[in-house]
Amino acid sequence: MLRVAMVSPLPPQRTGESLYTVKLITELVRTGKVQVTALTGKDAEAIVTETGLVEVLNVWKGRNLLYPFALVKHLKRIRPHIVHVQFGPHGEVYGGLFGEPMLLFLILCRLVGFRTTVTLHSTWMADQVVERAGTFRFLGRFSFLARAAFRAYMRLLDWGTDVLQLSTVKTNSLLRKAFLRDFSYRPEKVVEIPHPCRLPTRQLDRKSASEMLGLPDRRIVLIFGFIRRGKGIDVAVNAMQRIRDFQPNTIMLIAGTPQDKEGMVYLQELREQTKRLSLDDHVRFDTEFIPEERVPVYFSAASVILFPYTESVGASGPIHNYAGYGIPIVAADVGYHMRESIGGNVLLFKAGDSKSLTKRLTEILSDDNLATRLGQSQVSYVRKETWRRASSRTVEYYKRALKI
Repeated sequence: MLRVAMVSPLPPQRTGESLYTVKLITELVRTGKVQVTALTGKDAEAIVTETGLVEVLNVWKGRNLLYPFALVKHLKRIRPHIVHVQFGPHGEVYGGLFGEPMLLFLILCRLVGFRTTVTLHSTWMADQVVERAGTFRFLGRFSFLARAAFRAYMRLLDWGTDVLQLSTVKTNSLLRKAFLRDFSYRPEKVVEIPHPCRLPTRQLDRKSASEMLGLPDRRIVLIFGFIRRGKGIDVAVNAMQRIRDFQPNTIMLIAGTPQDKEGMVYLQELREQTKRLSLDDHVRFDTEFIPEERVPVYFSAASVILFPYTESVGASGPIHNYAGYGIPIVAADVGYHMRESIGGNVLLFKAGDSKSLTKRLTEILSDDNLATRLGQSQVSYVRKETWRRASSRTVEYYKRALKI
């Protein structure tokens, strides 16, 4: 039996990697051929499966800079065949500014003799790093050093990893080509794990769902998930000025909680923008963490699902998680993912351009045949790119790292 040590945040921690890892672990142990020990945070919940092949060790505190040594100590005891890290450079989760302690952990694993693989959920390119560095008040002064510093960061990741799994939207993706061009990794070391999809466990009819939300007879443009500046919600609010005149019964529903303090500031700016544009009856904020049992209500009620991102460095989990509802998706053409997402069955607009977004929303809201066709194509794609398929690919990559 293959013994895997999975290092990742887990629920209730609110990160994309948390839910992703639970689903992957559940599928990996389903066959009875893989045993997983999850090394995770102090508050993480147990993972219950029919096979009983999952153990959760609550031993990781990302903000403690010494955690790499503690994790290696546990690995020596459990002796896994391979260590699999779910990694998205984020200081609050992985420590340091951008998760630097995780790089130390990976290098320690290699020195001790453990095989390692990493699923990289946020794949930054050098130009994106320079742009992001310029947004920080203090670090922005040193943005001219960002490119060199990040190349060193990525070299450390290379040293600590046997196989690097890029979270992409398809195999042979634009992202992988850009990654190899930017960082000069050996091509055989860099593989792709197209983001798996899921069909909804429950779906309501649109009329009933919209009534449950207190929005009967309204056409809902849904923006769902954590509120943060890089999601371009302000661009979407601007577009609603014109949508309001075209279809007065349309409302933009922004459902989710601010991700951090900066998210709170951004939310207040969005509220002020909505009031300034006299859109109070056409933009609604449900600013809370939506529990899993309420999620189907929001997506069942939607006429359009909107992703107006101005920044994208990962294969958007929400797009893949919610495409199975068959609601047409409109997204910004940002990053290396969007144009290839869900088999290309996403209606794109120019990132940051509210006029381009208005045109796309007008198009989809006025053409029921187009909306139906896009929704059906999305569901067809979701039925193929399942968690079972992702699990099978993951095991193949384990074997590659182990050279078996």
